[in-house]
Amino acid sequence: MLQVGMMLRGMGFDNTTFLYVASGKIYNAAKYMGPLRQMFPLLQTKDTLALSEELAEFEGYSSRLAALDYTICVQSEVFVTTQGGNFPHFLMGHRCYLLGGNAKTIKPDKRKLVLSFDDPNIRWNRFNHHMLEILHHSDIRGITFRKPNDSIYTFPMPDCMCQQDGI
Repeated sequence: MLQVGMMLRGMGFDNTTFLYVASGKIYNAAKYMGPLRQMFPLLQTKDTLALSEELAEFEGYSSRLAALDYTICVQSEVFVTTQGGNFPHFLMGHRCYLLGGNAKTIKPDKRKLVLSFDDPNIRWNRFNHHMLEILHHSDIRGITFRKPNDSIYTFPMPDCMCQQDGI
């Protein structure tokens, strides 16, 4: 989680940023979420937004808990994904559809991230520059058109079948 915080800070997000972490149970959450919470004190999770009584009916049902995260993330101003899988792909596509292709999504290039995080001698200004390049590249990718082999779930626009007349 510390790396996610550093990445976001390097991209220009500051401690006034509202941050929602969508995840399942985090092992040793106090230890691993602590640095992220220090960087982003307005950080929220489903456990901090809902009462334990409200979440009780969802406990033991991972797909229901994921649906809560999905519901919050689909309405977010910016969505940052650091994982693969169906959740972020469906979410990116849904947000793209709802916002007419204008959903701000940051999907960082993990290879470039690793290069920055693995350099023990990197200075903040260089790290910051790398993160801004990654952000810029992510922004450019966000406005590209769907290629024939891309998932229709991730990239439904601009040729979304549900936008055609008569359907």
